[in-house]
Amino acid sequence: MRRFAVISALALAWCCPAFGDRVVREVFWEEIKASGGVTAGEVVAAPSGSSDPAASVRIEDPGGRPKTVQVLALDRPGIQTLRYAVLGLVRYADAAPGTHLEMWNYFPDHRAMFTRTLADSGPMRRLDGSSDWRPFVLPFFSDEKAGVPSRLELNVVFTGGGTVWLGPLRLVQYDANEDPLAVPGAWWSDRTAGLFGGIAGGVLGCLGGLIGTLGGLGKARRFVMLLAWSVVIAGIVSLVAGIVAICLAQPYAVYYPLLLAGLISSLVVGLLIPTLKRRYEQRELRRMEALDLDGAGSSR
Repeated sequence: MRRFAVISALALAWCCPAFGDRVVREVFWEEIKASGGVTAGEVVAAPSGSSDPAASVRIEDPGGRPKTVQVLALDRPGIQTLRYAVLGLVRYADAAPGTHLEMWNYFPDHRAMFTRTLADSGPMRRLDGSSDWRPFVLPFFSDEKAGVPSRLELNVVFTGGGTVWLGPLRLVQYDANEDPLAVPGAWWSDRTAGLFGGIAGGVLGCLGGLIGTLGGLGKARRFVMLLAWSVVIAGIVSLVAGIVAICLAQPYAVYYPLLLAGLISSLVVGLLIPTLKRRYEQRELRRMEALDLDGAGSSR
C-alpha cells in the first residue's frame, strides 16, 4: 500500500507540469520499440497489478566496467524555445557511485553540449546505490547564438556496474522566466534555494558581526539585545517552517535551507545572549563603581 502511494505521487508529479510549460514530445518505450528507436536496453512492461510506470526500458552493466550506453536519440526534436528539459522517472539498483544520466544537445552550428545528473540532491541527483522510482530532470539553457537543438541524445553513464530503469519521458520547453528544475508543488526551486542560502548566510554573518562587535565593546545595549532576540525569533520561525516543509513532503531544497538558517540563528545567537547580558552587566557595574569612586573623591 505504501509503495502504491509513493508511486502514485511520483506519477502525479510527472503528469502535472509546472504552469506555463509545453510538452513537445512524449516518449513511451513500447511505441519507440515498435518503431525501432530504442538504441539500447530492454523494454519491459509493468507486472500485472503493479504500480510501476506502464513500461520502462532496463539498461544493465553486468560487467561492472565504466561505460556509456546511449538509450535514445531524437532528431529534429521540435524545440522552439531556449529553455527545455527531459523529464521522467528513474529507478536503479546496485549502481556504482557516480552513475548518472546524460543528455547531449547538438546544435546546427555543429556544437555539442551536455547536461548530467551529478547533483547531491534533487531531481538532478546522481544514481548512487539503489532507489525506487523517483523523478529526474535533465534541463538545458541555450542562448541566442546556439539557438535550438537539432538532435538530442540520452545516455546512461555507468561508473562500475548496476541496473537502471527509465520510465516514460517528456520533452518540455519553457519560457524565459520559467525554471525547469522547479518541482511541482514546491515552495521554490533549487536555484532559489541557493540564492536564499547565499543571502541568508551573508545577512546572518553581518548581523552576527555587528552583535559581537557592539556587545564586545559594551555599546548600544538596547539595540544589540533587541537585534539578538529578533534573530533568535526569526530562527525559530525558520525552524518551524522547515519542520512544516518536511511534514508536507517538500523537497530537500526547500526544507534544508530553512532548517539550517533556523538552527544557526536560534542556537548560535541564542547561546550568545547570556554572554551579552553578563558583558553589559559587568560594564554597568564597573561604570557604577567608577562613579562611586569619583563621588568619594569629590567629597574629600
